[in-house]
Amino acid sequence: MSSNPKKFPENLISLYNEEESIRLKSIEAISKNESFLYHIHTIERSMDTLEYFSREYPHNNDDQLTIQHLGIRLFNESAAALKLLLSGYYQASISIQRNLLEVTFLLDYFTTDVELINQWHKSDKKTRKKQFSPAFVRKKLDDRDSFTERKREKAYTLLCELGVHPTADGFQMLRPIPNSDAHIGPFFENKSMKATLEELAKLAVQAGTIFPRFFTLQNLHDYKMKLAFMENMNQWSERFYKKRSVEQNQIDEIKELIEAFKKISNF
Repeated sequence: MSSNPKKFPENLISLYNEEESIRLKSIEAISKNESFLYHIHTIERSMDTLEYFSREYPHNNDDQLTIQHLGIRLFNESAAALKLLLSGYYQASISIQRNLLEVTFLLDYFTTDVELINQWHKSDKKTRKKQFSPAFVRKKLDDRDSFTERKREKAYTLLCELGVHPTADGFQMLRPIPNSDAHIGPFFENKSMKATLEELAKLAVQAGTIFPRFFTLQNLHDYKMKLAFMENMNQWSERFYKKRSVEQNQIDEIKELIEAFKKISNF
């Protein structure tokens, strides 16, 4: 069939309309499920934190600017992964989520020695492959934390197998129903959406926890942003893991500092 190069293809308009229809179904399903709402609010709170410290915080040096650029990447990839899962592209969302995990691991590695930021930024391809490859970074983090089970590698590999690398196991992400035929294009399936949303929420918590560590809190807005994320993370952790991620004394300390800033601003 011939096409008219002077007009936007009707097939792509039809595909977009189907994606938007699925997006509305996804939003409706999330809005009716309390657990889903916990996940989506945690993702939003993480993205708020990433945006704030990437854009609103005045960087002090080139290293901090490098971190902010990585934060922008985390924000954009979070948004892309969310858009894809809401629109029914679950495997594509997992692929983006793998990138999220890789950048988050890299940032975590930088917390062990801030000199690594400049080394990474100025490194050539050969050096990055040797000293900053995903496998190298994961091993360094596991050694730092005395993790012998290599859970970081397992999490990374799972996302690779399901969403990034072409594998037979990954075909399950293309099936609306287990053992059914693969579906071309987007589709809505509650279990697939649930699994993809849960994974993105876990990654959002990791990213939102590690990224702000590179920024010294300096004013009322900084502390408010930090507190909002910490309280949300505790709500999420208590809901799904029956424990708090942040000790109450840490939250109380932030609240006291916020009150102190408010008193100063009133003078």
